[in-house]
Amino acid sequence: MTPRSSSRLFVRLAAQNLGRRPARAFLLALTVAVGVAAVFTTLLLKRAIDASMGIAFSRMGADLLVVPRETLVNLSPALLAVEPTPYTLDARLAGHVARLPGVQIVAPQQYEAIQIDAGTHLHDADLIAFDPARDFTVMPWLKENLDRPVRPGDVLAGGRREEAVGDTLQLYGEALTVYGRLDVTSVGLFDRALFTTFDTAASLARQRAAGTDAPARDSRGFSALLVRLAVGANPDQVRFALAGMPQVKVVAGSPLTTSVRQTLTAVLGGAVVLTSLMLLAAVLMVGAVYSAVLSERRRELGLLLAIGTRRPQLVRLILAEAMLVTSLGGAAGIVLGTGFLLLCRRSLGFTFESLGVPFAWPSPAAVALHALGGVALAAGVGLLGACLPAWRVSRQEPYQLVRTEGN
Repeated sequence: MTPRSSSRLFVRLAAQNLGRRPARAFLLALTVAVGVAAVFTTLLLKRAIDASMGIAFSRMGADLLVVPRETLVNLSPALLAVEPTPYTLDARLAGHVARLPGVQIVAPQQYEAIQIDAGTHLHDADLIAFDPARDFTVMPWLKENLDRPVRPGDVLAGGRREEAVGDTLQLYGEALTVYGRLDVTSVGLFDRALFTTFDTAASLARQRAAGTDAPARDSRGFSALLVRLAVGANPDQVRFALAGMPQVKVVAGSPLTTSVRQTLTAVLGGAVVLTSLMLLAAVLMVGAVYSAVLSERRRELGLLLAIGTRRPQLVRLILAEAMLVTSLGGAAGIVLGTGFLLLCRRSLGFTFESLGVPFAWPSPAAVALHALGGVALAAGVGLLGACLPAWRVSRQEPYQLVRTEGN
């Protein structure tokens, strides 16, 4: 008998055994379905809420701002973007701050006053260079953009600028593409500025220097470092760590905003712990159910061993039954969870939109991947739950099983 035909035989036998007690199999599958639906719904909702809250938290701005000592800071807009300043920080300071205890991420920015060629005249504008890989205050405000990643030569337009997505801007002889537009933040500098990558800003600086006798500005320095703190971290930790650097100044944002963000982040992280405990409870439940089931079937199992069934085959048969019923329960749980998600999607989406935050619903591919994972998880719960009872039964002698049925 080939391995494939052997597997089909075990599945067929498992289905026949489950059909002998359909009520019990249905209740076990229903219990697993409720557990899988809860896990499936929790993980997807956590992912959606986490992404949406991440956008909301990022729109609150940074927890701290590190700037040169001479820079004058207007606190309200400073937590989203750097203030206009001719002063810069040593670029190496970004790595130093990122390694400080309690710091989660550091997003450097560089300010530059520029002139845009409008065809008939030049007009002044603000250009802010940032790193999309480390940014957490600019990209979350992206309202519309081209269907591709940011490339060198792209700029983002503030919410109150006139440029449209796909337009071309002429800056110092270079044609730049408007990659996207940001939402309106009611922060003047942020809404009227242009944003681009450090590479593009450096290229513009070289072009500007080539057209004048003025030296190019040092593109290696940063105008400011925007800092997000890790959960549980205190702004005073960073202040103390940088106290020995007289050339820098640390500006803190609203302590209430920082506290709310850290608290909600911890709460969302706790959902993973609760989900893990739920899975553990499901494994224990299946183990208890199968201990009772195999206790009732001791005579049957003993006869199977007596007629020549090998012990590994008996274990495989029991595990196949458990995995089959829990897999069916898992599939039903996905259907149940999907229905619940459709109900939540409308209400949650409306709630987030009313707060001015887009609801980041997972993509269909992510939902399908979670669904497949839910069915596989249900099968794994059946496998783990029935493993110990099946092994204990297979270790006993056939005559003991036949004589002690139900004990």
